[in-house]
Amino acid sequence: MNIFDMFVVPRGADGERGADLMERSGSALRERAIAALDLHVAARVLEIGFGPGLALEALVPLVPGGHVTGLDPSPLMHRRARARNEEAVRGGRLELVAGDANQLPFAAGSFNAVLAIDNAHFWADRPAALGQIRRVIDGAPASLVLALSPQSGGSARAVIRDLNTAAFEVDYDNESSDGFLIRATAI
Repeated sequence: MNIFDMFVVPRGADGERGADLMERSGSALRERAIAALDLHVAARVLEIGFGPGLALEALVPLVPGGHVTGLDPSPLMHRRARARNEEAVRGGRLELVAGDANQLPFAAGSFNAVLAIDNAHFWADRPAALGQIRRVIDGAPASLVLALSPQSGGSARAVIRDLNTAAFEVDYDNESSDGFLIRATAI
């Protein structure tokens, strides 16, 4: 078992096992994270590290006048997410883009909500990635929700410090048995 191939940039048999595991777990944290975004019907939402597309599937109906974009480096996850969300992709309500958090291929101010569930600990340079997110997020309100499960490790305090450095104000953080959740607003 190779953790990189299973969860960081899923590929091959390990990636398929990782995707299967993602599909069977994390629903409580995912639901809390989506609710914390507090989306309006015309929101422009970016999900970083969308995995098999479960959160994308939940986000699309929440923004009937908006748009959802997913960013993930794994072709395997693109295939899984596209199959799960085929109608939304075909209808132009969802776009899937290859890439990672450290080099967001979007114009400044492209989104007013950003979600990352259980992957900020895999970002090559979290402060730089948060700077990229700050660049592409705009509007009122403009929020970022980061969620990390207990098994991912990491410190909420360190994430909050990095958010403050990247010109985000943390307005909500909560830890429960399914992980910690941080919502921050661009300042």
